Amino acid sequence: FQHRKMLALISSTASLGFTLPSSAAAVGGARCSAVEMISVGEKLPKSVLSKAGLSGKKGALFFYGADDAPSCSKELSEFEGSLADFDARGVSVVGVRNGAGAKGYDGPIRVIVDDGDEMREELAIEKDLFGLLGGRETYVVDQSGTVVSVHNNQFDPKSHVTTALAAAESLPAGAPNPFEAFAEALSSLKPPELPALGGN
Repeated sequence: FQHRKMLALISSTASLGFTLPSSAAAVGGARCSAVEMISVGEKLPKSVLSKAGLSGKKGALFFYGADDAPSCSKELSEFEGSLADFDARGVSVVGVRNGAGAKGYDGPIRVIVDDGDEMREELAIEKDLFGLLGGRETYVVDQSGTVVSVHNNQFDPKSHVTTALAAAESLPAGAPNPFEAFAEALSSLKPPELPALGGN
């Protein structure tokens, strides 16, 4: 049974002045999911890592609603402001929203479309406010795909960035990518100078 999200939802809605019906709270308290949510220490599914372009990489993968929603725009902006900090730690940042939420974001963060919510369903990310809002969830993984941080908070977009960055700082530097090192070495090579033609 999953109580964490419902307790967070009740607390958040209460702080905003919303009151949940007692019957709804009771139903929420008794919820269970056939698919277990991913927890710290577990591996993110290979299919999710592949779709996000994070196979073999350290990454921060955040799920949000729509490019133009106020809270989602704030989250994107917060990640943009910390992108250099993630880059300095070798952590790739990838945002995920479904087709309906793709509203033309063209900022520096790589964002992908989760067709049919396949990635969300594989990770068992539950919707908030009784299905009205897509769950806002952020995962940080190491190079092996092991989850080192999971964060869910629908009403505090900035907390996703600060939590992810703290987790990124805890990751070991790791060995450099040999292919990137090889490419860098090739780019530094200069072609030999050939003798001028036409001499005696």
